[in-house]
Amino acid sequence: MQDVAVTPWSRIPPIARAFLRYVSRSPHPSVIPVLVLRSEVDDDIDAMTGRMFREVELELDSALAAGEVETVDVGDAVRFDYDTRLVLPALLTLGRLCVLANDVPVVRHVRDVDEELARESRTTTYNIVQALVDGDMRDAINDEEYEDFVTNARPKSRVAERAQARLAENVQRWFGKAETPAAVREHYEHAVGLSEGHQDDDEAFRDLLDRYHATEGTDRADVAEEIRESYKFAEHDEPLGLFDADSSLPYFLTQYLRVGILYEDMLNMYEADLDIDLGDDFKRAIVLMVIAAQVGLDDTDDYPEDRRTQLTPVTAELNLADDRETGVENLREVVVDYLDRAEACSPDHLTSMAIEFIRQQSLDRLAALPTSDQ
Repeated sequence: MQDVAVTPWSRIPPIARAFLRYVSRSPHPSVIPVLVLRSEVDDDIDAMTGRMFREVELELDSALAAGEVETVDVGDAVRFDYDTRLVLPALLTLGRLCVLANDVPVVRHVRDVDEELARESRTTTYNIVQALVDGDMRDAINDEEYEDFVTNARPKSRVAERAQARLAENVQRWFGKAETPAAVREHYEHAVGLSEGHQDDDEAFRDLLDRYHATEGTDRADVAEEIRESYKFAEHDEPLGLFDADSSLPYFLTQYLRVGILYEDMLNMYEADLDIDLGDDFKRAIVLMVIAAQVGLDDTDDYPEDRRTQLTPVTAELNLADDRETGVENLREVVVDYLDRAEACSPDHLTSMAIEFIRQQSLDRLAALPTSDQ
């Protein structure tokens, strides 16, 4: 277990710590080309999101001309951006596909590159990034959360709706193309259906948290046990296939249905569109990494707002533990367990380095949790 005390090591930025730790464990020359590949796919994703948001800005320009929105500064062109941290798994998948195509710095000069796979992988990634951002925008709009919509146009609610509608139209256009396999849409609709079903369960989870705070003594202990049984160690009625071995992890089922399934089906969409096998180890690594990041980064960041309103692994542990220190330690163990499993099955350096980066970020965030709710 890693120490969370403030040390000279902990003052080093997480990305630098992740790199140093990974290279010290894997001092192989093949790591260097992968570092350059990471920079290349970063640039690819930036270009994709830039293109995507330029289309959104054109849509908003039309809304501005029609008087449906207005800019904060009269006469300014509409500007738009959106938080795209959720596309890291797509970035890693593009990197994985580049490795499979031999389209890797240095390697591409001494091996035959599958040019068609390299080209089509970028096209598929662009479409999948749109699908991911469209879904995330839809969830934000449903929850009336607009902080990730960065724009100079108002009202933000209308801007968000027009932006999301444009992306949704593009995604449906992709599904409708003759060359797009039907399985791509099927995987997308499967993920959306399960995710929306899980959102329907949120009300029951919120009720559990409300009941916990509204009771004391034996009644509170009973609700705490209910949280453990139905949330922390929830069991699925059917086998989970690729994730059967992981189903006993704390919070696995609830977090798999919350975020894991979205990325499993994202990977299935890649495989269907490109007619390629990404490998079970890679798919497991991505989903386990995503769940760890949801808990160690997003839920930890949101704890001050969520602590009495949303049941998450973070609010569960910090409420159920005997004291704050024990709760934080329990969370660290949960996050580290997921990341250890993800790292154990990661098939390439790019994915493993991303896992280590999430580990370092998560340990920082957990160490920075407030010592009390006051």
